[in-house]
Amino acid sequence: MYDNELKLRLLNNNINDYKKLEDWYKNKEVYLNFEQRILTYNEIKNKYYPRTLDSAEVPVYMIEYNNIPIGIIQYKKVDNEDEKLYKLSLDNCFEIDIFIGELNYHNKGLGRKSIELLSDYLFKEKNANLLIMCPLKDNIKAKKCYLKCGFVDKGTFITKDTINNLQEYILMIKERKI
Repeated sequence: MYDNELKLRLLNNNINDYKKLEDWYKNKEVYLNFEQRILTYNEIKNKYYPRTLDSAEVPVYMIEYNNIPIGIIQYKKVDNEDEKLYKLSLDNCFEIDIFIGELNYHNKGLGRKSIELLSDYLFKEKNANLLIMCPLKDNIKAKKCYLKCGFVDKGTFITKDTINNLQEYILMIKERKI
């Protein structure tokens, strides 16, 4: 997927992509809003290797701007457990996660463009009915970006984060335009 100088390419199972992720996960602004902790190289490889496979349930795309990796975006199909958490019961829903790891590329509209590219793909190619994004409640920058992408704030919910701490998240949805 691409739009002029912005490209989403599948994450590769190689040292370059894993090292780039390792660099980003060392940045407090990135890991506090995405993983809640710093990940080691081996943790990154173990987490992301299955996502590089053709059969991946959570495909991950490297976001490249002018051929420079600047972040990642991924999606997964919403399952029954997620539907209960979000209090939704719709068919063919997908959840999107993103971070821009290169801080000098923040506030340039690249996150928004990446979300729009992936959203178009999910609506057209995966026949999605609804897209979901769930930023941490305190991640105001993310919420503003998602609103610009056409997502609507549907309130908050509390669940455990990746390190088992209770966190409050914002449920944001975008429906297929008919």
